[in-house]
Amino acid sequence: MVEAIIGTMIMVITVSSFLFSIEAIEKSFRKAVKYPLTNSEMEIINGAGLNNAENLSLIKNDIDNLPQKIEQ
Repeated sequence: MVEAIIGTMIMVITVSSFLFSIEAIEKSFRKAVKYPLTNSEMEIINGAGLNNAENLSLIKNDIDNLPQKIEQ
């Protein structure tokens, strides 16, 4: 009988922790903001020889299409 109560308590704590972690992840997705490329990212692009309008447009489109929220 005692083992069943302890097992139930462990299960409740585990499920509560799992739900709390999901809530924290969803909150971080909601607060996510898109930022423009940083100077170091631009240096990498320049160093690779990819600094032209077409490539920058592709990168900008990729960034704009990143998910902002979890779809349910």
